[in-house]
Amino acid sequence: MNKSRNTSRRVGTKASIAILITAAALMLLISGIQQINSRNQIRQDLERTAEMELVIKARDVSSSLEDVKLALRNHVWEFEQFLPYPDSLFAITRRIVEQNPNFGGCCIAMVPNYYPEKGRLFEPYTFRRGELIETVQLASEEHDYSMNPAFILSAENDSSFWSEPYHDEEDPRVTLITYTFPIYNDCGDLAAIVGIDLITEWISELMNANHMFPSSYNMLLSGEGNLISGPEDKPMDVEQVMMLINDTTIERTTTVSGNVTLFSFVDWEDHSKGSVFYYVPKSLSPWLIAVVNYDDEVFEPLMEMRWRNLLLTLAGLLILAFIIHRSAKNISKLQQANLEREHIESELNIARIIQMEMLPKGDEINIRDDCNIFGSLVPAKMVGGDLYDYFIRDEKLFFCIGDVSGKGIPAALVMSVTHTLFCSVSAHESNPARIMQALNETACQRNEQNMFVTMFIGVLDLPTGRLRYCNAGHDQPFIIGKETKQLDAKPHLPLGVMDNMIYTTQETVLQAGESLFLYTDGLTEAMNESHEQFGMKRVEKGLQDCNKNEAVVSKELIQILTNRVNGFVDGAEQSDDLTLLAIQYTPQAKPLILCETLTLINKVSEITKLNAFVKSATTALNMENELANRIKLAVEEAVTNIIDYAYPVDIEGTINVTIEADKGNIRFILTDSGAEFDPTGVSKADTTLTVDERPIGGLGVFLVRNLMDSINYERSNGKNVLRLEKKLL
Repeated sequence: MNKSRNTSRRVGTKASIAILITAAALMLLISGIQQINSRNQIRQDLERTAEMELVIKARDVSSSLEDVKLALRNHVWEFEQFLPYPDSLFAITRRIVEQNPNFGGCCIAMVPNYYPEKGRLFEPYTFRRGELIETVQLASEEHDYSMNPAFILSAENDSSFWSEPYHDEEDPRVTLITYTFPIYNDCGDLAAIVGIDLITEWISELMNANHMFPSSYNMLLSGEGNLISGPEDKPMDVEQVMMLINDTTIERTTTVSGNVTLFSFVDWEDHSKGSVFYYVPKSLSPWLIAVVNYDDEVFEPLMEMRWRNLLLTLAGLLILAFIIHRSAKNISKLQQANLEREHIESELNIARIIQMEMLPKGDEINIRDDCNIFGSLVPAKMVGGDLYDYFIRDEKLFFCIGDVSGKGIPAALVMSVTHTLFCSVSAHESNPARIMQALNETACQRNEQNMFVTMFIGVLDLPTGRLRYCNAGHDQPFIIGKETKQLDAKPHLPLGVMDNMIYTTQETVLQAGESLFLYTDGLTEAMNESHEQFGMKRVEKGLQDCNKNEAVVSKELIQILTNRVNGFVDGAEQSDDLTLLAIQYTPQAKPLILCETLTLINKVSEITKLNAFVKSATTALNMENELANRIKLAVEEAVTNIIDYAYPVDIEGTINVTIEADKGNIRFILTDSGAEFDPTGVSKADTTLTVDERPIGGLGVFLVRNLMDSINYERSNGKNVLRLEKKLL
């Protein structure tokens, strides 16, 4: 019997050892596969991260270069205006260099013999030497700029472009690139080529900030493969990477997106392995941007994980020897269940974070003194179907609140689409009914689940308090002022119910200090443990109590209502999403130091009166000439547009121009009775296109937007009212 028991024990021991060895082999195999998968995952993450960094760096460099172009274009009008006065061009080039510390120099190379009195060549040039700025007439027979490739290309192609990088003649350590831009006279003939010499040192600092890894670095190459910027402390590495990029025999692959090219290499000096990612962004074409990483840093976490996995494997084997015969299956099932639960919770939590990040941040708007806004959204589940949003465009506050039928992920998806579409449509449309119509048309398409959205959209004109709104089956908002009352809002049908539904716009006027309170039915239908609803009466009572305290602002109003609902439900499970939005209209009247009005008729000859009128006002305000000229140009462009298009041909109409100024701002209010036209709804002109490619129209509005700080349009009592405002301080 003992022999049988010993035999059985030996068999059990051998079986346990066999199971343990099998388990160890499986764990080692799993660890190896995990290492391979982890390495592949790290490589995939590296590709995505490198591609993202290249896109971000390209965007940053492109944005900075656009600032250079804009700085030059802001002075084009000066060059054109002072072409008849050649000696004044020196001051313009000097002013450009003084105002832009990254500019190494600025020149205006005149077309040969443009000024006969100045000789065949004339080139005012201002350059920077350390902290000194000097201005000279650079042209001479020894320095014949008319033979310079940059001058020839700009003159022949009538276009602007960046030159290849080159070293400063005075300081070879300084690398420069030149941006050239043609200047035309009043007859439309080429008069000169303006050039901006840009020091590339700041581009290198911009590109090599916040690396992916300590040894990583970024490079920017020209279309001909010359180095524009790169790390100064790695000349050999940069030279090797440049050679490899230009070597057509190197084996290359592309990232998953197909936008970025990559290849591996071995460093010449220490023989370490690395990888290069590069691509040619459209915004910098034909320039190439690259990022270089080294494998020992990229895969360092994998090596740490390998040792950690080995220790865990040994510990697991010891534990497995004790419990393998009793709980292997249960542990496996439990682990699987926990992993699935954590995976679901993790995805839902990410979805919740994404949904919350879609909501507006009030701090950017609440710095204004004419409105105070606060919103709150508490979903019943991890994600919900409520939404709200608000933003300011052209001195108008656009806002919405909505409630998607159903709950959970399906409602959250519909909420995301509706929210995105609202932002897209309202970016160029100011009529709430037309915005609602566009949202409804999309909501009705492929709506096989028959989901619908109740929604309220409002557009508040901040200078006047005029509120236009459209309601699609949503709860009526409250106006809180001298009294608390519900806003008269036609219900209409919700979005997604009927594709041919016609929505109409209503309007009212908010008085100073009045608030608009919007909510979803999660407020009135909130239930306590006894299944009693919070109800409309409690909402009205809460708002009336808030109205007694004139100091209550939007955030406090929302907090008071939220606390009352929480106190009412007393810990009961939330049954529906709860969304609240409060908007307080707080215009600030500022004493005027100037208020004058001029009435014009729709004739171009009236522009002379307008210019004299504007000049009188800017002179009275002791305004600097440059600012006064920019304001005069903007107002002249706006009035000219009204003269050309507001009234039918041969029909005489009037244009009232009112100038108001306080200590901080000057406003121009243009009023006419012509055809309705909202210039703020015109798409921004794409100034990167050529004259032949760009559609007619839009440049006038583009110019006014760039010259003034804000532009606001309203159609009131059959009249167009356009407000242009500029800060004086």
